[in-house]
Amino acid sequence: MDGMKVLVDHEIADAIARKELVLDGDPEGCKGACYELRMGNVYYDLTEDEKRYPVPAGGEVLIKPGHRVVLITHERLALNDKVFARIVSKGSLFSIGLSAVATYADPGFHGRIGIVTQNVSSKYIVLPLLEPIAKVDFTVLETSASHPYRGQHGYETKMWPVKTELQRTREELAGDPRLLASDSAKIDENSAPAADSLASLIRRQIDADRAHGFPVDFADDEERCGQISKDLVGLLGEVGEFANLIKKVELTTTRPGYVGTNLAAAEPELRRELADVQIYLLRLAHLLRADLGKAVIEKMQTNDGRYAYLRKT
Repeated sequence: MDGMKVLVDHEIADAIARKELVLDGDPEGCKGACYELRMGNVYYDLTEDEKRYPVPAGGEVLIKPGHRVVLITHERLALNDKVFARIVSKGSLFSIGLSAVATYADPGFHGRIGIVTQNVSSKYIVLPLLEPIAKVDFTVLETSASHPYRGQHGYETKMWPVKTELQRTREELAGDPRLLASDSAKIDENSAPAADSLASLIRRQIDADRAHGFPVDFADDEERCGQISKDLVGLLGEVGEFANLIKKVELTTTRPGYVGTNLAAAEPELRRELADVQIYLLRLAHLLRADLGKAVIEKMQTNDGRYAYLRKT
């Protein structure tokens, strides 16, 4: 046995010339002990029901705030049964708001790599076609794998496999003692769904922001107010997009000859815009230190009393 070995740049470049390791590769992408993988011509938005988006020549990927996507590489890996590859996302993408990624390709893998990442920033992120998105290094093993990778990769099947069978809703887990044990107290049935749901969403959003170094905790009110102002600008922008879409639907309905879309066709995009609005609301609730679920319930109760005279008897 000669021992394991990590390939360096000129060895990777030689393999590319022999049409090994990295297919559709560019020798200029070989740097140090890795190769820079580039953005390919398709990606999947997991937040939009795993919708598949093609990226035309000269086009770019669009990743909305809070959305999880699968970025499919331009290059294809071609690993024999004695080569193992490790893939990590580029730090430059982490710095603009994409979550860090670390994955691998087993010996025997042939195909494009799917980089699963999330936009944890408050801004839209665009990635041009062929933009470097990850680095891959290659290790030559001492012996060949007894059970090398075989099978269809998500890209080749024109879909991205998501193990939805591992996901559950709270309703599906009703009666599970682990959920009951985590409940600190029983609350009014009318307030439970809203308060629990909003609190959980806020925790998930802020935990993700904090884990990736984005500003969510501030030492003084001046800094906190500054971030509130920034998020308010983002919120108004998303509300504006929602309003523009609704206006187009209205014009389609009321103005003869106007070419647009009807409400049913626009509903998926409207839902996505509302989700973008909610991301900002969750951040603002945290920055204002507000119990959003409790505040909504209190406001509903206030309105019940204020408008009681409108009820029909």
